[in-house]
Amino acid sequence: MPARARVAIAVLLAALLGVAVYLLATVGIRAATSSQVSTSTSAGSVPEFVYNPPETVPTTEDYGPVGPVSMVFAGNRVETGLFGTMERPWIAVSSQNGDYRALSAPHRPAPTRGAVAVSPDGRSVAWAFRDGVVAYDPVEDTARVLRPDLRQEPTVGRFSPDGHFLIVYDGKLHVLDIRSGEVAATLAGVDAKAARQAVWTPDGSALTYVSGSRLVIHSWRSDARVTSPTTIAPGAALAWQPSGKQLAALHEEHGVRTVDLFDVLGDGRVRPGDSVSRDGYAIQDLLGFTSDNRVAVTAMGLESGPLPIVYTMSTVDTSPPTKVMQLSGDGRWSTLELAGQPLTFGSSAFKEPNWPASDLSKLVASAIVAFFVLGLYLTRRPRAKAKKRRRLDDDSRALAGRP
Repeated sequence: MPARARVAIAVLLAALLGVAVYLLATVGIRAATSSQVSTSTSAGSVPEFVYNPPETVPTTEDYGPVGPVSMVFAGNRVETGLFGTMERPWIAVSSQNGDYRALSAPHRPAPTRGAVAVSPDGRSVAWAFRDGVVAYDPVEDTARVLRPDLRQEPTVGRFSPDGHFLIVYDGKLHVLDIRSGEVAATLAGVDAKAARQAVWTPDGSALTYVSGSRLVIHSWRSDARVTSPTTIAPGAALAWQPSGKQLAALHEEHGVRTVDLFDVLGDGRVRPGDSVSRDGYAIQDLLGFTSDNRVAVTAMGLESGPLPIVYTMSTVDTSPPTKVMQLSGDGRWSTLELAGQPLTFGSSAFKEPNWPASDLSKLVASAIVAFFVLGLYLTRRPRAKAKKRRRLDDDSRALAGRP
């Protein structure tokens, strides 16, 4: 066979080897790692440290679903394939093993506070878009586009305690049935600020918000309201104690944020109670109650510097806060949404996320392997001749050294 033909065949085989290595490093690894996460209802957890993900993040499209989530937040630019990028990426963290996934689902919202809602058990995620609402199942990696009869571009609020209903606002406050995709109730007379503030009562029978200088507990099934005078500011973050006996509100004065507690009386009225101790801590956000006597907040330790950490703080005494998880300093944590039930189970030391290498780096590595093998083939004869020449030289020196 002519030398040129041998070289051409060698180049072709090297190219095929490079393609095979690339496919094995991309499609093969994804097929091996992609698996349906168990749908077990066992207790979830949250990572002790939450990472700001790099540009290359496993996606649900390539690496399979994340399963029940402990948290969702807006990520950085995510690379997909060789040259593609995912617009408006949102990162979900598994409550079972701490895995990260970029959600490959339609109509992902812009990275803003409150753009995404997570059900208390972490098994449903929802966001709004111009024509409706997306209900995403992180266990099955399926997204349903719900198109209820809404008047204008909607925004989403909180999930109900059982995860079956979702607050949606489009100029009016609606309760959306996630299972059927239909509006279950419309609550009239609620403005945009109150709608953004609205939280569910522990039994899921009513929504709570502030209108003017009055606290409103608004039954969504009967449209009945119980109101009482309050010092809670409109737009303040609210959270109900699981027993329903207290209501927490994040209050800000002169740039300092405090979590105030209000006792709920038998007739639905509230009266001011104590405040959560913030000695040594700068509270940033109120996340909710984890038990009847602990409230979860995002705060920064005044001694440790601007490092955001999620703590649970006592509502009955001045015992030191308990650290739940640490957030990296450069993440967009204003978009952080937590699943309440995993949070109540504390934190677990999940291993550091295994960020995959980008497809471009795998292509470069495959090309290097292919060229290395091709080089070995093309230089086999010169190497063989050099080896034979060295052997002859050794033999000559040995003969010259005989007496």
